[in-house]
Amino acid sequence: MVREIIKPTSEFYNLHIPKEYLNKSIEVIVLPLFDLQESITEKRVSKIFNPKEFYGAFSSTKKEIDEFLAQSKSEWEER
Repeated sequence: MVREIIKPTSEFYNLHIPKEYLNKSIEVIVLPLFDLQESITEKRVSKIFNPKEFYGAFSSTKKEIDEFLAQSKSEWEER
């Protein structure tokens, strides 16, 4: 398999096809690659996930959650 990420500067691109693919059916796909650094900013991330919106969403208390995590950790360490 050949996979390459490029940043074209023209509408045309020369494609090198390996010898082992000659005389076989192959698939060539051209898709835009989204750059996460450019598309997600700090401001947008805070709009997507705001922990304050989830306060009270769980019926367990902090003590119950801490006990569950401690128990899970000890079970995992025993393995």
